[in-house]
Formats: sequence, structure tokens, C-alpha cells
Amino acid sequence: MEKLLLVSEAVIPVFAAILLGAFARRKQLMNPEEIRGLQQFVVKFALPCVLFQSCFTADFGAEAITSMVLVLPLTLSGSIFAFRLRKRRFPFHNLPMLFAAQETGMLGISLFVALFGAGQAYRMGVMDVAQGFVAIPVIAILSSDTGSSPTISQTVKKVFQSPLLLMGILGLALNLTGAADALNAAGVGIIVLKTAAFLAQPVSAVILFTVGYNFSLERQGMRFVTRICALHCAIMVVYFAIMQGMLSLLPSVDPLTRWAVALYCSLPPSFLSSGLGRSREDAAVASGVCSISTLITLALFCVIAAMAV
Repeated sequence: MEKLLLVSEAVIPVFAAILLGAFARRKQLMNPEEIRGLQQFVVKFALPCVLFQSCFTADFGAEAITSMVLVLPLTLSGSIFAFRLRKRRFPFHNLPMLFAAQETGMLGISLFVALFGAGQAYRMGVMDVAQGFVAIPVIAILSSDTGSSPTISQTVKKVFQSPLLLMGILGLALNLTGAADALNAAGVGIIVLKTAAFLAQPVSAVILFTVGYNFSLERQGMRFVTRICALHCAIMVVYFAIMQGMLSLLPSVDPLTRWAVALYCSLPPSFLSSGLGRSREDAAVASGVCSISTLITLALFCVIAAMAV
């Protein structure tokens, strides 16, 4: 009974926020422009503060660095595979984005924080930073008007325009160089952290609310949607096995790192995928894949919560 209550404490607020978002859309209590405004605040300000705060204070171990190092080649290989698959079986312009990144920013970090607290967000954050160095170039390629690869300078510029990446890297740099300790000793660190924590307060509720609001499934392309979902799940199972296997080679791995990997591999593809389509069918298929994958994520989140708390 006690464990059921602990699981409920973690799971019910998540589903409540998502259901409220779905209710707001159905009753037209908010319009899409208002939702986009909420998303922009979260992605450009609040969520970067969460990641900065967590990376600034984190006690990094070899397992967190290992997770970060593994994510980059895995997502890179998945993206290359998707570009080749697009030519052969799934003719959707935005297909590579469905395999270039997991939705850690708009969903993963919030779910992990709901279970383990904001202080542990860096365990998901380092993987988000790592996948960004694959996802941002893929976005640059897919959003190119000419369809050709962008220049190196354009790609680098796009990478460093991401507030989430910038704040994650800043927190990592201050932590690993010892600058964070110096700021704390001078009394500045606590002011920085309290400011970041204040801005980060609405992150989980707002993100999950917008997930519920934007959830949709269309019949168009459903045959492709189910096949791509199955393929994405299969690849994530392989990622999970590789990452957990590599972590097993390290001594005394923190269980929270393993849970972070488990949640990362259960996440849906990046929600940006639908916006990178060049046709209505591109957008509908990507939206369907992300929506079905989100349902799978929420089911697995309940399992993780039951096992972890």
C-alpha cells in the first residue's frame, strides 16, 4: 500500500497535467498561439535554467560521462540509417529527425524530475546535450531550402543558438573547471542557483500540459506510422542494451544513471519532427509517430516509477 502511494505521488500529477492540456484543447480554453508562447518560455528560458542548475551542482561520475559519450555515436548511426531508409522505404522528408533525438527536453527531463527531483536532472541533461550535436545538424539539413547540406559555419551557428545546449554546457564548464566552487565560496553561487530555481519552477507542469494539448492522431499514413513506431522501438531496445552493457563495465554505477538511460530509451522521438516536414503527409506521419510513442513512454514511465521508488 505504501509503495502504491509513492508511485501515485509521482504518476498522478504527470497524467493530471497531460489530461488538463487535452481538456483545454477540446474545450478551446486556449488557442495554439498561447500554447506556442508557453512552449517558447519553457524551451528558451525555464528548461535551460533547470539544466544549468542541475549541471552546476552535479557530482559527475564516470557513468554520467559514459552515458553522454555513448549517446552521440548511437544517435549519429540512427540518423544515417534513417537518411538511407528514407530513400528506400519511407519517403518522408523529416524521417531522419525521428531517429536523431529523443524528446528529453520537452518530456524526458520533466518525467525524470518528477521521479527523482530537480537535482538529478543532469543525468538526463548530459544525454540531451550529447544528442544535440547530432540533432541540430540534422535540423539544419532538413530545414535547408535547397535540400543540400549547410556549410560548417551555418551548422556551428545553429548548434550554439540553442539555449538548452548553451546553458547545459555552461553548467558543465563551471562545474568541471572548479569555477562553481569559487562562485559558491564568494556567495554568488547561491544567488545564481536560487534565480535559476525560481525560473525553473513551472517547467514540468507547463511541458506536460502542452504535451496533452498537442496530442493528436490522424488516419492519414497510419500504416507508415505503426511501422515507423515499431522500428523506433526496436532501435531503442538496441540502444538500451548497449548503454546498460557499457555501464555494467564500470564499478559501482549509481542506480539513478541506469534509470536515466532506461527513461531516455523509452522516450518518443523529438516533437520537432512534424515541423520539419515539407508536406501535410510528412507532418501527419511524424505527429502520429510522436503521439503513439508518447503513449508508450507514459506506460513505461509507470513501470519505471513502480520499480524505482
